[in-house]
Amino acid sequence: MRKAFLSILLTLSVVLLAAASAAAQQVTLERDSPLYAEARLDASQVTQLKQGATGEVVGKQGAWLNLKTAGGSGWLFSFNVRFQSQAGSGDSATGATAGRLFGPRRTVAVTSSIGIRGIDEEDLKQATFNASQMKLLDGYVATRQSAERGARASGLAPEQVEFMGTK
Repeated sequence: MRKAFLSILLTLSVVLLAAASAAAQQVTLERDSPLYAEARLDASQVTQLKQGATGEVVGKQGAWLNLKTAGGSGWLFSFNVRFQSQAGSGDSATGATAGRLFGPRRTVAVTSSIGIRGIDEEDLKQATFNASQMKLLDGYVATRQSAERGARASGLAPEQVEFMGTK
């Protein structure tokens, strides 16, 4: 009985170890990126990583990835990296299977964006008039003449643009 229990425990340990190694996500940097000591832009910079550098994701926090690289460990934006596919990564059959069982699901391509969100019906229902915001907005009004003066002072020139749908 004890021998069977130890055998099961050993098998389970091997499977979990293979799953952990297969679930580790490898990434490649899409652009030069700073690696920060913490998941904050005002944190100290550990190093500057170059485009094409690779690393292993050891943690996530919002849009930040905790990355382990040859140059050091730290945090960077997930939007600066490309996740490598687990298929073709050279894992053993057991590791690849465990990765498919326990790893992230990769069934659709996802495009990410930061800071862009539409207004939905619930937002409109909760909207209220704010006189101080309207007054602030009115402070940004520019006359046509002042806008043209500012454009000329910046070296801009007028350009005729055809109205959409006239051709």
